[in-house]
Amino acid sequence: MQDLGKHFEHILDDGEEIVKTFKPNRRATANSFFFFFWAIPLLWPILIISFPIMYPIYRAYYNKRVYAYTNKRILVRGGIIGTDYKSLDLPSVNATLVHVGFIDKISKKNTGTLEFGSPANPIGMTNSNGMKVNPFIFNHIENPYDEHKIVKQYIASVKDK
Repeated sequence: MQDLGKHFEHILDDGEEIVKTFKPNRRATANSFFFFFWAIPLLWPILIISFPIMYPIYRAYYNKRVYAYTNKRILVRGGIIGTDYKSLDLPSVNATLVHVGFIDKISKKNTGTLEFGSPANPIGMTNSNGMKVNPFIFNHIENPYDEHKIVKQYIASVKDK
């Protein structure tokens, strides 16, 4: 497996070390990206026509998407054209959530989502259109329940210091 930590090296603070990195599962991510078209057979012609445009967008999204937690914060790397980084200091995390949804189930890859909430970005926060806006989400990672338990224990140990 490739070293995913290299994606974060240039944004780490002094004394900050990556504890663990994650890459979303490719199949679950593709299912999520194209599900709307696959679920409605009437849209299959649109998918076929738009595939040469949509597939490179999906590839760019997937290739840039990497998650990590360090000894200081939660990191989310993403973007399609540019590369975006979002971070949440570990002492600010006051809630975690693990979710295994429909897309994860149909992908049959033991995947799920971890969410991290803080007072400024609580879990379940939505915008005026009712869309979830929490940027601190690890989508479609493998073994979500095990990883949730591990990262939750790690966050608690950092807070206890």
